[in-house]
Amino acid sequence: GTFLYDVTTDDGYTATGLTGDHTIEFPVVSLIHKVSISGVFPAFDFTGNTDKTKIVEISNFGIYGIGSTSQENAFEGCTNLTITATDGGNFKNVTNLQQAFRSCEDLTNFPYIDTGKVTNFIGTWRGCSLLTEFPLLDFSSGTNFDAAWSYCSSLKHFPANAFDNCTATDFTDAFISTNLSEQSIDGILESLDVAGQINGTFTQSGGEAPSSVGLAAKTSLEAKGWTISVTT
Repeated sequence: GTFLYDVTTDDGYTATGLTGDHTIEFPVVSLIHKVSISGVFPAFDFTGNTDKTKIVEISNFGIYGIGSTSQENAFEGCTNLTITATDGGNFKNVTNLQQAFRSCEDLTNFPYIDTGKVTNFIGTWRGCSLLTEFPLLDFSSGTNFDAAWSYCSSLKHFPANAFDNCTATDFTDAFISTNLSEQSIDGILESLDVAGQINGTFTQSGGEAPSSVGLAAKTSLEAKGWTISVTT
């Protein structure tokens, strides 16, 4: 996207009219600082950046995401990141969330954001090992969920009906090494069955095995040509 933004910090630093990368040198590096960004700021990209462990909280999305269609790798590897923002950001035109929050190991929950146009969910939350529950997001445009929640080893609660309107068939490794409850895995399998797609792949491991309700949905999916692997 096109960047044109201003930065202020809680120790009085300001910079205006920025159009690309910008480095802030804080006088006391051991302190936590608040950075505010205004203007137009489509996306971060912390891939391979040593500063990725320094971001500890997003308290407000504000203008973040304006003009963006891709958030690929945006916060990948931000291992100390938490999100307390409740305003949802500007993700309405984003189609790509590939690995956007991969390895954000300190996330314990995830906020509601607009994912209505996102097609690519490959590895989006992979390795978010402290994530315990997940909100009901719009997955209606999703086409690929390969490894989306893989290695979210604390993920127990996942909403029912999440994939009712989803046309995706690639859920390879989507939920491997998770901690899904019986109710959650039942709901996921039922939702995929309701969506009615054929010849898909779904892989899950860890947590509780599905009940008879989930197993009935699994059987129905397999009759539609799906390959299903779940906790037994």
